[in-house]
Amino acid sequence: MPLEILGVLLHRNASETSPGGGPAFDVETIETMARAFDENDFDRVLILQNSFAPDPFAIASYAAAVTRRLAFMVAHRPGFVAPTMAARMFATLDNLSGGRAGVHVITGANDTELQCDGDFRTKDERYHRSAEYVDIMRRVWTCAQPFDHDGEYYRFTSALSELKPVRGTIPVYWGGSSPLALEKGAEVADVYAVGGLKPLDQMADTIAHVRGAWARTGRSVRIQTSARVILGDTEEQAWKAAAEVVDALRETALDQQRRLAGEGEAMSTGMRLEPKLATTRGGFGRNELEAIAQGRELLDKRLWTGITKASISFSTPMLPPALVGTAEQVADAMMDYYAMGISGFLIRGFDLLGDIALHGRNLIPILRRRAAEHDAQLSEPASAAPFAQSA
Repeated sequence: MPLEILGVLLHRNASETSPGGGPAFDVETIETMARAFDENDFDRVLILQNSFAPDPFAIASYAAAVTRRLAFMVAHRPGFVAPTMAARMFATLDNLSGGRAGVHVITGANDTELQCDGDFRTKDERYHRSAEYVDIMRRVWTCAQPFDHDGEYYRFTSALSELKPVRGTIPVYWGGSSPLALEKGAEVADVYAVGGLKPLDQMADTIAHVRGAWARTGRSVRIQTSARVILGDTEEQAWKAAAEVVDALRETALDQQRRLAGEGEAMSTGMRLEPKLATTRGGFGRNELEAIAQGRELLDKRLWTGITKASISFSTPMLPPALVGTAEQVADAMMDYYAMGISGFLIRGFDLLGDIALHGRNLIPILRRRAAEHDAQLSEPASAAPFAQSA
């Protein structure tokens, strides 16, 4: 199955372990990071959206102009732009970039944070709306004649886009771990994104639920996940780096607490600090992470919950477990997820810019080689049984 390697293109060089300071929006960093992803064998980058971040469409257009092959997964929240207009926006980006557009539908887990932009729908309503929204976009991308629509959330007449996607459609990525999220995603999405790494037995259960939801609609699905990785030239160096990450996370937590107490600015590492506004706090995902954090620190081959435990009190999103080790060791652990059907990995470390080249040089080549070997073995016919000798 095709392996897709993804990264995250932010509008500043900041992570959960970054000290404060620096411009809130850094055009030079956007270009530098986009070129680095392009040159280090990443297939696609996610460009985030929330109620306080810069516009991801504009960032994607700029990044497309300074790269050659890098594709984009532009986070997009239904409800603020008409789906007919959004379809034309994505088709335009797709044509400007030579067919490199993708849309990651963000329904939104946090009611309070979405209300910052005036969306007062319930979470269940938003998932129903998102499914209708994507269905409309697909029709706009494919219909040669104007069409009308009278649905639960949208109504219009004679919709048409004279500009179509380069390859006829645009891949739709979908997230959310609730039963309704899976149900509606299975109706319209191409790729399901698992929020982060979890123990293999739990991930296998998640994949079974995802495949079951898509099977009920008769549609195929690709599955991806986000993988936090901490690498070292040796295993000892990797664990030393992991300990340094935890120390930095604790410092970040203390800084957040000071800011929440009114002793600093209201922003840190590009995220709002007010707990009720944290973009992914709460919901099915957080409950699962809290349960994982209560268990052992090292799971399976090298799934480490240290960063999850360290971030449990953050007002910014909790961090899923990370893979720690040499590039070979981490790639070996990632192949366990690939073997169970996960074909996309959004890889991140904690040195946002520096890790792009590190992953491109050390980790990604091993992953691609191991995935190709795995697929080749699956495609080989079983060896014929030897003929029995006559007595």
